[in-house]
Amino acid sequence: MSRYTATATYPWKNELERYRTLAAEAGSAPADGWSRERKLAIVKQIVCAYTKYQDSNGAIIDPYSGMERYYSTPAYAMAAAVLVDAGHMELLDSASAALSHSIDAVVSGSAPDNHPDFFPVLMMRAYMLLRSHRPDKASIWAEALRTIDPENDYVFTMSKMNNANRMINWNAIMISGEYLRWSEHLASEDTTWMDRYLEAYHLPRFTPLGLYQDGPLDRPNCPFSYDIATRYHLEVMLDGGYEGAVADALREKLNHGAFSSLLMLSPLGEIPPRGRSSQHQWNEAAAAYVCSVHAKLAMQAGDSVMAGAFSRAANRCFEAVERWLMPDGRLKIVRNEYAPEKRHGYEVYTNHTCYNLWTAAALAHACLRDSDEEIVQSYLPSEIGNRVLQADGWFETMLASVPGQQLVLHTALNDPYTIPGLVRVQQAGMPGLIGPSAASHVQAGFTEFAEGVVQPLSYCPAWKTTDGVWHSLAEGIPSGSEYDRDAGIDPANGGGSIIFKMAIRMGEITADNELQETVSAVGSNIVKSTAEKAMLNTTENDFEITWTGPLPGMRSIITRYVQRADELVVTYIFEGEMEAVGAVIPLMFSDGREQAVITYTEQSVRTAYLGAYVESTVQDAKAVIQLNPQEVASRNGLLKQARMEVYDAQQLTFTIRLGRDLT
Repeated sequence: MSRYTATATYPWKNELERYRTLAAEAGSAPADGWSRERKLAIVKQIVCAYTKYQDSNGAIIDPYSGMERYYSTPAYAMAAAVLVDAGHMELLDSASAALSHSIDAVVSGSAPDNHPDFFPVLMMRAYMLLRSHRPDKASIWAEALRTIDPENDYVFTMSKMNNANRMINWNAIMISGEYLRWSEHLASEDTTWMDRYLEAYHLPRFTPLGLYQDGPLDRPNCPFSYDIATRYHLEVMLDGGYEGAVADALREKLNHGAFSSLLMLSPLGEIPPRGRSSQHQWNEAAAAYVCSVHAKLAMQAGDSVMAGAFSRAANRCFEAVERWLMPDGRLKIVRNEYAPEKRHGYEVYTNHTCYNLWTAAALAHACLRDSDEEIVQSYLPSEIGNRVLQADGWFETMLASVPGQQLVLHTALNDPYTIPGLVRVQQAGMPGLIGPSAASHVQAGFTEFAEGVVQPLSYCPAWKTTDGVWHSLAEGIPSGSEYDRDAGIDPANGGGSIIFKMAIRMGEITADNELQETVSAVGSNIVKSTAEKAMLNTTENDFEITWTGPLPGMRSIITRYVQRADELVVTYIFEGEMEAVGAVIPLMFSDGREQAVITYTEQSVRTAYLGAYVESTVQDAKAVIQLNPQEVASRNGLLKQARMEVYDAQQLTFTIRLGRDLT
């Protein structure tokens, strides 16, 4: 069998090949019930929910603001065009009107909210699908599309900004659509200007793992949402036939990124949370397209194992979105159950209509590249084997998985949107939010909440200094400068560092698991060793992170995690001057509709929600647990906080278990 794999320079190459071996040995995964028809049905539900909001000019009007917003209309046109192409001819006139309006908006410089850069890939795909159905309109569309001047008609171009640091995801998204316009002979220039942008401003943002670091070149802020969104659009460009000067380099970056997305995908089909636009449905919609493309590429390469893995990953991404459909066909665009008008967990730019339709468009794109029915699915990396992974570049994220369970930890010490500690626990068969699904964070200019206090909260160490004040690692360290919500922050600002060590199981001849240093990070400098190569297919992960820096009263804190399928054992070891040590436990409390039941004793605290539970139990008999009644805002709803406390000690151990609530 041929191998569809990464190059030798890919940092997770050994882990990828170990996974491939496990997947081949495990054989085919059970069918999950997904088909192209089921996927198109999701797209149709969303599109048809908004058909009634289309005005006489073809624009889609947001029912909450009473006006056209962002790129809702071209997203509607593109998604509706895919449905027309699949036989839903009742949408032809509506899709055509939306496309006409979208082209007019770009040509006339009247794109809503000054977002024309997001239009070209949407309107070009709609044009390519609709022209054969509307030959009377095709020539009119083509004539108008030929008049576009990308340097002047879009926003994020060097002609407009003359600032290399502003050539971010907007510019890449625009270029992907402009390539389609050129490939359809609707632009006179060749791809040279695209090549220059890609080479100068976009290729440098990719890490060796193929992750796209959005933000200024010298200080990217690296949300995973804008990594996947940018790669999605550049994949459209390559899939459309781009063979310009940097095609080979771009192809390698995107292949590496696809393998990284596969290895990082949770068993529930969600990408890791990090930074702005996290927990928005379009994150997984973009991932669905990336995985669908690479399922096709793997099949074409003759690699049935990787084709099956990417196919299953794409299906899980669709499933992650489908869970949040409302009865009227629209989505809850952020993963909570608040009414859309409450805007709970929305960013300042989040718009319900736009992000419903952009999600529908990305899912529709995935349907166009849907894996063939004959692809036999493979188990996902999060379903078999065990692994501990550290994202590279400025992403400051670690992921650990055993079969059916994934942990996400953030190691940033000075970023108000990416607070340190264990921020997600997701497990197959459990509600996605119960773990919880993401930490709460400091308010610094983006996210809006309907209720709850805004403060940092994750599973993390806590300690009481000799002045009687409790502190937690989630508070991080001062950066020394004001946070810029667009630029992010340099991880080195304010000091602080982490050292990551992973236990290597030395076979059956000894029960010892010696901790070997595999990664050390000081600021943004990361050094890797070869210890990860020795990690065998055990049934557990055993690793630790040592945190140092200007933490009140602390010289260092070690956090050790032993992850098994049925239990996570966490130990915190403190070095410093303190009266007591502790552990902060975030508790899922409400999704905006369903409220969890929280109970606790001196030794354990339990959250029961939607037929499942998470229970954290402290192992020190002298420990007590304090529950804070304050409701804490998170993108997923509301959290509460418990604190385990032990006096006259320098370490604390507790367990976390997830299960079905049978009471």
